[in-house]
Amino acid sequence: MKKFTLVFAILFVAQLTGQTLLQYNFSVGDKFTINQQATQHITQDISGMIQEINNDLSGTMSFEVVKADKETFTLIMEFKSLKMLMSSPTLGELSNVDSASDDDSDITSMMFKGILNVPITIVMGRDGKIKSVTGGDLLIESMFKAVDITEPEIIEASKSQLEKQFGSEALSNSFEQMTYLFSTDKVKVNSKWKNSYQGDMSAETTWTLSEINKNNFKLSGVAATTMNSIDETISMTLNGSQSTTVTGNSKTGLFTELIVTGENTGNTVYTTQEITIPTTIKSTITYKIIQ
Repeated sequence: MKKFTLVFAILFVAQLTGQTLLQYNFSVGDKFTINQQATQHITQDISGMIQEINNDLSGTMSFEVVKADKETFTLIMEFKSLKMLMSSPTLGELSNVDSASDDDSDITSMMFKGILNVPITIVMGRDGKIKSVTGGDLLIESMFKAVDITEPEIIEASKSQLEKQFGSEALSNSFEQMTYLFSTDKVKVNSKWKNSYQGDMSAETTWTLSEINKNNFKLSGVAATTMNSIDETISMTLNGSQSTTVTGNSKTGLFTELIVTGENTGNTVYTTQEITIPTTIKSTITYKIIQ
């Protein structure tokens, strides 16, 4: 009986040691820079005519850990570059915005330049769940300041649109797409868990840990997704799926590369004209640690 008990105890301990709490493990003063590359292909069927739009976005963001406790980390994030190109196979280049531009007459690029080096404060759980983001209002103020817009009526008319991309809530939802990866429970190879995030893009993801050792880990995720965008004149509701692959550092929890691919289909409705346009959006987003 003693031998059986000992063997059982050894097997039980072996099972436990095969599990680990995969999470973020940062120290105050840790710094890293993330590069984001995103492509989006939009197809719309307008009364039988197919219209295609391509959006290409790239940017870099720097992060510094300024506080760490048992449950959360506080990070300061700054945009370091941002570029967006909109084009169409039939219409050519529609928009080309670059925060590196020195052309003072390019108002949109100058506004993008205004978001650079403005500190945003992020509080994040060890599982990657974003607890809060503050500073989005300063980001938007800096954009108006960069192009000398001071008229309250112009600011008020434009602010709501900018908040959809650069407001604190929008930034929180955006960051969570690349950080909220982990379970709060211990995991091992082939473990599965679920999490979800909300916003203009909502997703419920089932994650699988495919590989882990003392240095690296690999995750894969599949999700059901919903895209919602509503304003006074246009509403868009799309449904679909996305897949995510993650390779990362198992000591810090930080990914080295994260790739998200997705496809969503539904309708865009122009409410004032009562026009419904079937719409499909295919996208690929790649995040890499570059420093």
